[in-house]
Amino acid sequence: MHALRSGIKVRWQGAVLPLLLFGLWWLSAEYKWISPTVLVSPARMLAALGDPAIRDTLVGGIEASAVRLAEGAILGIAIGVFVGFALALSGLAERLFGPSLNAVRQIAMFAWIPLLTAWFGNGDLGKVLFVAFGSFFPVAMGICEGVKAVPSQLKEVGRVYCLSPWLQFRMIILPAATPAIITSLQLSLLLSWVSTIGAEYLMGGMAQGVGTFVMMGQDQVRPDVILLGVTVIALSGFVFNKLVRSTSRYLLRWRQI
Repeated sequence: MHALRSGIKVRWQGAVLPLLLFGLWWLSAEYKWISPTVLVSPARMLAALGDPAIRDTLVGGIEASAVRLAEGAILGIAIGVFVGFALALSGLAERLFGPSLNAVRQIAMFAWIPLLTAWFGNGDLGKVLFVAFGSFFPVAMGICEGVKAVPSQLKEVGRVYCLSPWLQFRMIILPAATPAIITSLQLSLLLSWVSTIGAEYLMGGMAQGVGTFVMMGQDQVRPDVILLGVTVIALSGFVFNKLVRSTSRYLLRWRQI
């Protein structure tokens, strides 16, 4: 019972800051500490959902962003997993591609948007590739470092038992590197969401998306629409983060046995 109360207390502590910010937002709008043309009340923001056009645009944007996120993340993670294992297990691959990849990863992710827009346009293809680019490096570098960090004593066990390279990888290296692999996948998925919203907002175009919805509010000088889009982004990111973390804990539950 005491552990349950402690757990509930810890969870509620995380809600203190959002509640304080919400209260400050409500007071600022209610007493007009900030101009209504800049900051509207939460009630007025929610009232925007009463407009069928805005509601349909928002729902369509959420669906489009989810599809874009899935396509880009799957592509980037698939390539990243292959490259990560190749760099970790092949000395030749690391010597050929390792230095170049480490140099490219130092470039700010959003700095690639002008080139991607020039090469692939501002449609779905460019946005999906940007999401894939954002999800590639965390998983590729994370897997590479995780596999390399496997203790040499464990690898020596495989050699003592004369295991083939494949059995050594499957029975020793992969289980030992699993925590690092799961962590890199988790980080990659979270960055994919950030990349999705950033691509929609910064690459523009006529495609739907939550980022495009916020940009529409900016173009129409509608602070209620902007705040509605930002709130949806925040809540979606929170739920997505919780889902990814819960999945990671489930996959790593064997470590607590």
